[in-house]
Amino acid sequence: MKTKMFLTLTLFLACGLALFVSADNHEEEEKNVLVFPKAYKAKSVSNGGKINGIVKFEGEAPEMKKLEITKDQATCGKTDKFDEALVVGEDNALKNTIVYLMDITQGKDFDAKAKKPEIDQKNCKFTPHVQIVPVKVRLTMLNGDNVTHNVNIADININKQQTRMIKRLRINAMPKPQGPFEVKCDIHGWMRAWVAFVPHPYFAVTNEKGEFSLENVPAGTYKLGYWHETLGNNNKEPVTVEVTAGGEVKQDFTLKMKK
Repeated sequence: MKTKMFLTLTLFLACGLALFVSADNHEEEEKNVLVFPKAYKAKSVSNGGKINGIVKFEGEAPEMKKLEITKDQATCGKTDKFDEALVVGEDNALKNTIVYLMDITQGKDFDAKAKKPEIDQKNCKFTPHVQIVPVKVRLTMLNGDNVTHNVNIADININKQQTRMIKRLRINAMPKPQGPFEVKCDIHGWMRAWVAFVPHPYFAVTNEKGEFSLENVPAGTYKLGYWHETLGNNNKEPVTVEVTAGGEVKQDFTLKMKK
């Protein structure tokens, strides 16, 4: 009888733990995900509209944490490093937020003349902190330092050493939209960045003033989403915007810490 009760209790605890882990993983997946259309068709857009706005942080912003430099002091210690998981500027402007159209299925193509996406490793820091990469386009990792770095994007099985002699390291293009994924350097553990592989050009990353702009949007009604590595996303409650031919839509966001 005692054995049976023990086995029942063990099973109950195991199931409870499994549910807890599953819920925790689901929350993490929900936090770090963008919403992409099932398909997207590139075509010419005439008299398109514009969506712009400002993303701000609600409340008093916490002080940015200074990072400890534990390796290659001569190169990495030249400048102070701070955790960029939450960068709040003047007037609570929120940097590094992705703002994008969730459900657009046709519109302009990527600009063929635009600079190819890069992430630099200069002074042992990834720049930019958030990078948008079109699908089927290769991301280039630069090494502007005289030390060896390591490019680790675990979610897509990329883990490559980049010595100081390798100034440009090209990452395989992604065939489908994915991300955002965290980029790490295993050698310099404080280095962090994010990369998202996207199917259309209606994505923007807010600047130091919290500003974003989506241009040449075909007339129509769309769901406007955002993603921030610390403050999450609005996947469950996207904002609906109506774009008119040649018109301009102003849409601001205010993000806050989740309780």
